[in-house]
Amino acid sequence: MCVIWTRAEKENRAGVTERECVKSRIPPTTVKASRIMKLCTAMATVLGMLLVGTGSTWADKQENHETVESLITTVVEAEDERVRKKAVEKLVKLDNTSTPLVIAALKTSKSKPAKEAFVYVLSHKKDERTKKVLFEVLKDTTFSPKAKEWAVHGLSELTRVVNRSSVEPLKRLYKLQESERVKTKLRELVTELEPLPRKANKLAKDPSSAEIHKGLQGWTRIHPGIMDVETRGKSVLGKPILLVKITDEKTSDENKSVVLFTSTHCGNEELGTTSLLHLTKWLLGKGEVVENIRKKVVVLIMPCVNPDGWDAHRRTGRSYYSKRSKGYTALNVYGINIYDSKYLYGPDAAEENPEGMAILNVVEEYKPDAAADVHSGQRGVMVAEHSGFSWSDFNAHSFQPLVVEEMCQALENAGFLAFRPAMDSGRIKLGSRIEGQEHDYVRIGNYKQTMTTFYYRRYHTLAFTWETGADLAVVARARRLLEIGTETWRNEFYPGYPGNQVGRWDHVSISAWGDTASKRRKSRVELWRKVNQFHFGSAVRHVSPTTKIGRLMGVCATTTKASEKWIGNGTKQVLLTRAAGLKHVNFSQVAEFARGVPMAVTSPPHYSLGYKTGVVSDEPVKHGMSIRLWVQYKDAEIIEACVDGHKVNQSEVDGYMVRRGPGTIVQFNIPPGKVRGVHFVSVAYKVGTVHKQGFDQETDWEFKAN
Repeated sequence: MCVIWTRAEKENRAGVTERECVKSRIPPTTVKASRIMKLCTAMATVLGMLLVGTGSTWADKQENHETVESLITTVVEAEDERVRKKAVEKLVKLDNTSTPLVIAALKTSKSKPAKEAFVYVLSHKKDERTKKVLFEVLKDTTFSPKAKEWAVHGLSELTRVVNRSSVEPLKRLYKLQESERVKTKLRELVTELEPLPRKANKLAKDPSSAEIHKGLQGWTRIHPGIMDVETRGKSVLGKPILLVKITDEKTSDENKSVVLFTSTHCGNEELGTTSLLHLTKWLLGKGEVVENIRKKVVVLIMPCVNPDGWDAHRRTGRSYYSKRSKGYTALNVYGINIYDSKYLYGPDAAEENPEGMAILNVVEEYKPDAAADVHSGQRGVMVAEHSGFSWSDFNAHSFQPLVVEEMCQALENAGFLAFRPAMDSGRIKLGSRIEGQEHDYVRIGNYKQTMTTFYYRRYHTLAFTWETGADLAVVARARRLLEIGTETWRNEFYPGYPGNQVGRWDHVSISAWGDTASKRRKSRVELWRKVNQFHFGSAVRHVSPTTKIGRLMGVCATTTKASEKWIGNGTKQVLLTRAAGLKHVNFSQVAEFARGVPMAVTSPPHYSLGYKTGVVSDEPVKHGMSIRLWVQYKDAEIIEACVDGHKVNQSEVDGYMVRRGPGTIVQFNIPPGKVRGVHFVSVAYKVGTVHKQGFDQETDWEFKAN
């Protein structure tokens, strides 16, 4: 399940954590110290009462919070500077759950040394919540020059919220200062936020963002039934962020796949934009392949998502970023990484990151089935061509490596060298560090989410990060990706991209419901966001070697409450006893199906495998769902298929479907309005030859027996 916290939610969540740690009593202390902690204690009184009885964990939190309180008290009361210094050092080392208490103590303290010490602590927290407080310190004449110096230092550490949007407020604060040292440090901070000076860029001969807009509008006039272009937002400097839509408008979009291409996250990656212009041009052409794509796929192209950075680099050889972050180009005018999901939410997102919001709004509207984000170099720079790997977002690799390989083959067929990172380096790809074994893996990186992983986590989009050093290399792999959207992929029932299946355990999987691409897309997104509350797995798996009849049953609970109530530990006794109480289940059929063979749900609750993260809503499924049973025989003759013990017929909407090769997949389609808390699905089938199991003492020792 995908859970994205807004900045406000993060701050509120941090505050709740803080309050959970506060005890309803404080250690004996002076009246002065008690006043300082009065606000902190009041914040926690109600929650403290609610949390009584949670055992040792609660006691541990109390002890931790008492440590914070006692340290703050020491900072306020200690006459020995060395004692105060030790308390300050301990406060700095504490995690940021202590930030609200330090802020509260700073606001109530009257002691000059204490106020100075608290500002020092906040200046080292690198906590966004300190920005407003540190600005206030610089305004307040009661704070010492030393405290104000630490305030400037703290602001310089807040790279997320102290960016070019802070330049004017910082200039106003500069005029209020009397200390030359403080003014010098403020001047240095403002200078760090200014753009780097321009330099010549002899290679940049590409169109400006305005010329791109004009050119695309010209193509739209030539191809009115194929192409549309619209402005989906504006950059920090007010430049249009464009969305190109290419599809055959005479054909309904209801049964089309949706694919999104984006580029120029980094303003200096010139070939990303130009390659998508070449792709747009190819998609407007003639021929059986491209015409079939337009009939079956909605192609969305955002050729330049960072027009300010694009224009600055094209004009000056440098993207619009500051000296403060001169080693990184994936920034907008304010110095914000427009792809980082933490900059897509919160009250300031629309102002600080309009580029990222424009992309988010497009994705939220279309919920693409597949997406590719193009990264590149500049003219004259060789970049390794790869189709499923990101140097900056190590988790941005697809769950469909075979699709990546299809694109690599297309690259090589077009005359380009495809780079396969893990395969070519002869190492396993790994995202988490294993101390002492770093050399054994292809790359060890820290977690960093960009748009590619964002699409996947939020919509279960089949998303790829591409790197390119040549425009037509992008066209070659994009053509193959788009062709796949018109084909029926392995183990799928409909043409389109293989992203409908959102979970599998053993012989059972969960997939999107719907007889059109649009319905499946809606179902896929809902199931993906709720799958961590599902408990599913095989209950019966048996093939008789004498009758050659097989029985396969799956069980799926769609909420944690249903799992606990109806599946429990998943044993045969529990399943059959509890199933008798389900009104929508034909218990006699379920019991008969399991008679004489082993029965048990072979998986623990899916969420106990590490998937129960964030918020589990336990809300019912509204847009339908499909449950697949995977039979290991291609020639399986279906004798009977049942949902909840009731025989069902073949149907794309309310019944079962069959897909063969190399095995047999039986998909049970449960439409909106019929999804319950728990379902039993079963299939009885007959095979021609039972797969061999074991080594027969009477025959297998003889070679002639083979």
